[in-house]
Amino acid sequence: MILGAGLHQLSAIRKAVDLGYHVITADYLPDNVGHQDSHQYVNVSTVDLEGVLQAAVRMEIDGICTFSSDVALTTVGYVCDQMGLPGITREIAETVSNKDKFRSFMVRHNKRTPRFASGKQYEELYERMIELKLPIMVKPVDSSGSRGITKLETRDAGKASVAFHKARGFSRSGRVCMEEYLEGIEVGGDGILADGRFAFIAVTHKYLNNFIVTGHRLPTAISPEDRMCVVDTLEDCCQTLGYRNGPLNFDVIVDDHHATIIEIGGRTGGNGIPAVIQRATTVDVEAATLKSAMGEQVTFANRGDTIRGCGSVVFGSSSPGVLERISTFEELRHHLPKVLELNLALRKGQPVEAFGHNGSLIGYAVFDCADAGEYAMLSHRIVEALNIIVR
Repeated sequence: MILGAGLHQLSAIRKAVDLGYHVITADYLPDNVGHQDSHQYVNVSTVDLEGVLQAAVRMEIDGICTFSSDVALTTVGYVCDQMGLPGITREIAETVSNKDKFRSFMVRHNKRTPRFASGKQYEELYERMIELKLPIMVKPVDSSGSRGITKLETRDAGKASVAFHKARGFSRSGRVCMEEYLEGIEVGGDGILADGRFAFIAVTHKYLNNFIVTGHRLPTAISPEDRMCVVDTLEDCCQTLGYRNGPLNFDVIVDDHHATIIEIGGRTGGNGIPAVIQRATTVDVEAATLKSAMGEQVTFANRGDTIRGCGSVVFGSSSPGVLERISTFEELRHHLPKVLELNLALRKGQPVEAFGHNGSLIGYAVFDCADAGEYAMLSHRIVEALNIIVR
């Protein structure tokens, strides 16, 4: 059973079918693209613990996982616990999927983490915010995809209130986290854990625009020493959590030969990360996640070396409206032969949100690029060549 059947789950759903599994997709959107490729579809929200469990028991599933979805991770853990399936536990899933719980866990175990305060009431949180060093990041505790994030440069009460209510609007629990902004290089990526160590890990260079992810690239721009620091920090955290087997998506800040974990999740990443990794290293982290969820042993010939350069670019619309025109993959390839994939979340005629977070993307493209300079040039040309028209 795969929780979610949207754009970011589509590739894994197809791979599960190709691997010979009987694939059941589950979410509350019957028109989601992934349901067209699975063998069966269950109409249930991915955050409905009991609803998903009842379906899983009824269908006698052998494994469950999700891809690029933090909100579904607790449900995966709950079903694994109740049915004795391989995978993350509910306790670990809830810890890593909630920013304030994860920060509290890191503090209790003396791990590097930004100073923070969290709560449901603005007045109480603003008083605690006074103790934090500027700039301050304001985030919903239980959302992903850069939703509801604001960076505060001052302690202005009006701006802080706006940021608080923006973040709370994206939080299912109504809780908001305020934390100190960390200077440094932000990297991302995916890994696969086996017995508490990384059997494979790819650390990507992460491209951001006002905290919206606009792409990833391999190889990473950090030094081999800093990369090893990222690996050691992540392994240490996972061993303390008790998370020993399965996928790990991560965001880490690297500064002065130190690594500070911003977020981790027991699933693969979105925005084309698995496709970039597969092209750059030949390792398929989505297939490895599926096999791990089914209790199969996963081994890798490549533990994380980049064989060729590859990147992804994420795109959206600067204004809301209706998608009137966007180039096809064939049209894009005609102009730019280095493009490998074009993945669209929307079809022509569908409504478009302004690109204010990664949940409002139109899609992403994956392409070959030798270095940072070629990435910058090609990512710009791809967005231009897509000729996106929103009315």
